[in-house]
Amino acid sequence: MGGGGWKQRLRLGLGFGLLLAGSAYAGPSTNDPWTIDFRYAPTNWQTAICLPDDWQKTLVGKDGSLLYDYPGSYAGFGTRITFGLGRESRWIKQDMVSPRVPIVRTFHRCDDVEITQETFAIAPPLVSRSKDAELAWERLDSQVSQAGWASPPPGSDPAFSNVAIGMGRSVHYRFKAAKAGPYIIVFGLCEGYHSNPRQRILSLQVEGKPLRTVDMVAEKGRNQPELFAFPARDENGDGWIDVAVGAAEDSPDKNTILNTLWVFRADSPPHLPELLTGRCSRPSLAHIDCGTDSGGSEPARHDLLMVRIRNAGRSPTSVSPQLTIESAAPMTPEPFRQRVQIGGSTMVNCSSAIVAMQRNGRRLLVQFPEVTIPARGESTLSFVVARGRQAGDAPFDFTQGESLRRKAERFWEAAPLPYGRLQVPDPGVQALLDSSIRNIYQAREIKQGLPAFQVGPTCYRGLWVVDGSFLLEAITYLGRSDETRNGVKYLMSFQRKDGSFMLMDAHWKETGIALWAITRHARLTGDTNWLIEAWPNVERGFAFIRKMRAMPPAGALNARLIPDGFSDGGLADKVPEYTNIYWTLAGLRAAIEAARWLGKADQATDWQKEYDDFLDVFRTAAARDSRTDPHGNRYVPIRMQPDDKLPPQKAQWAFLHSLFPGKVFSPTDPLVQGNMAMLKAVEQEGLVQDTGWLKDGIWTYFGSFYGHAWLWLGQGDKAARTLYAFGNHASPLLVWREEQLLAGQGDQVVGDMPHNWASAEFIRLVRHSLILERGDELHLFEAMPAKWARPGAVTRVRDIATEFGPLSLEFRVARNGASGILKLTPPPRTPPARIVLHLDNWSAQEGTMELPVLGQSRTEVKVRR
Repeated sequence: MGGGGWKQRLRLGLGFGLLLAGSAYAGPSTNDPWTIDFRYAPTNWQTAICLPDDWQKTLVGKDGSLLYDYPGSYAGFGTRITFGLGRESRWIKQDMVSPRVPIVRTFHRCDDVEITQETFAIAPPLVSRSKDAELAWERLDSQVSQAGWASPPPGSDPAFSNVAIGMGRSVHYRFKAAKAGPYIIVFGLCEGYHSNPRQRILSLQVEGKPLRTVDMVAEKGRNQPELFAFPARDENGDGWIDVAVGAAEDSPDKNTILNTLWVFRADSPPHLPELLTGRCSRPSLAHIDCGTDSGGSEPARHDLLMVRIRNAGRSPTSVSPQLTIESAAPMTPEPFRQRVQIGGSTMVNCSSAIVAMQRNGRRLLVQFPEVTIPARGESTLSFVVARGRQAGDAPFDFTQGESLRRKAERFWEAAPLPYGRLQVPDPGVQALLDSSIRNIYQAREIKQGLPAFQVGPTCYRGLWVVDGSFLLEAITYLGRSDETRNGVKYLMSFQRKDGSFMLMDAHWKETGIALWAITRHARLTGDTNWLIEAWPNVERGFAFIRKMRAMPPAGALNARLIPDGFSDGGLADKVPEYTNIYWTLAGLRAAIEAARWLGKADQATDWQKEYDDFLDVFRTAAARDSRTDPHGNRYVPIRMQPDDKLPPQKAQWAFLHSLFPGKVFSPTDPLVQGNMAMLKAVEQEGLVQDTGWLKDGIWTYFGSFYGHAWLWLGQGDKAARTLYAFGNHASPLLVWREEQLLAGQGDQVVGDMPHNWASAEFIRLVRHSLILERGDELHLFEAMPAKWARPGAVTRVRDIATEFGPLSLEFRVARNGASGILKLTPPPRTPPARIVLHLDNWSAQEGTMELPVLGQSRTEVKVRR
């Protein structure tokens, strides 16, 4: 949805067939509902190869083309770069190294010639150079960084707000100097997490030698910056000066930090008090903001396309490689330097000499020497696309290509993303889980010093209140509450003076959604102190909703409810409607529960009266507007004014959210039963058809809303089937488009891709299938597929956040398949009243089983064969 799909009706018609058999994860398509084989994948797709938190959101098309500068005329982009041989080739398949490693491989064939393209972002750092060419630097550790981590006093160097983090290891930089030295290295530290001394004790090191032990809280206090200067030179003659911050042996917290680094010539020492402010009257060789790893807001970025051309025939063959560049920006060929400049910040570097060029409007065909390849032989070419203000600063050494590929693979394999928290025994589901996590971080950016979890890399690149709230919940589940708290803070920064949240005009529901997001984060983290700090935001939001209810005039269809609003999700006009009402009810309910949790009984009672009145007025209106669908089901349409042209299911997304996570209605409510029957009657491909912007289309991650509703209604098997149907609408490269037509019905699409609300929803639906809070109870395995209980299967959950605290479990089925052992570590913070294990659909037993709420337990369960 992203909040603006109606403005982004992309219609891509590139004519490719639906060829899924070549995917690394897709087997032959079957009718088995418990197999992920991408049987309903979109006809065309695009895949992100950018780095986590990357400003440059590079995409690779299904044909292997590099896509930049959204929006535009070339597959929706302003710049498209495509390799070819000047004659028609046949697309064979596309895959990637693994769900965690976005090195995209595209395979074509032209007669006996096999073409393999490998495309990836060059892992950081491709040595960053300071303004003074005497020195270059790079970071060697795991690249974890965070902006807005600390809060130094006003007037401090802004770099002290940000931090490089070594997760259980040293933060490690090295400098390549033109001279052996001497130099002066200045470490800048500001502890933004710990409040007490002797929690994080650091060892400052130059060239492997510990020079100073620092306890920042003990010496300066929390959020107080300090600088530490040391002489340095290349002592081992390797051409580099290594600088590191390690954990002292007696440090309880082994995670290390570094906020900023300065490098000076020894004959030009700095004035340290001046450096604390970020100013320097002496020339520096480098000033690194370690939380961003760059001195500029948009450091140069590099994508590498490696092409292998193999002659599979029995006789030599000749090929004429070429690169087609299409761009709305001016293109300036520099053939003697083997490169083409596109606009002012893109440079295409070529490994081979350029022998000819043909320009046709905004299309440039770059030709390379003809190559004769012997039988069974191969030839290679490489292209580097540099992006950013320094894109053309230096030529690229193409001999590093294979090394950079290996480095990129190592970078992604070691990337500190929250993998391993949810492990299921179906490799197809697990691949989608891991890819979803990676894609969320690829789409994320740092804005206003806070992490902004974004929906996608193109039309939904930005904050969307609905989508972003579910992204934050999904990542909180995976143990990254520190990151998502900053994301919630970023969301809260958009609250208006009148107490409302409304990034989109007439999207009145955003205030209710924000109330839910704030209180949900507090419940998952158990942090009442933080919620008390945020409580004025909640109160202002609730007060705005009270005022908002008085806005519609007396006698209007929506009187005492919500003003005329924008539905989204398939309906664009501002009219009296129900999506804003559903989410406002859900937000009010969440705020009331949070007030009770904080012990604000009087406020909760007052708010409950407002909620009850709102709900009563809604029920009167819903009864007035209820209609009967062609299948005889009684339902509430989204628009209050009757419109026979609209299908009953259109834009029913917010109704499903009011069921879960809103929990506004009882499962036995006739409104719920009628609406769910209406939706079920129009299922196609296991999901509900024509709910969004695309006429007769499938809104892919609406499947999660739908599956969650069935789960909340106690229909675990239906929820599990919906999970698999949702997964099978992804591309073979493990990402979703927002909306697409039924398989074989055309190539029209709507919205972003990768769409990371879909990624978040897949994570959420798997989590809730295994772990679901129901009031003061915790329910397990409500929607676990029988396939996950096959012989030898292992399901693991590690420290998944719940309202009661983190929960861990392992369910291991014996090799003979007769039984399984469930090892459970219940949440320790606030034990639930009951922990209920659901046995239907997968166990030889039926019903439920209670498990201990305190202490670790080990339970044997018979398994259905």
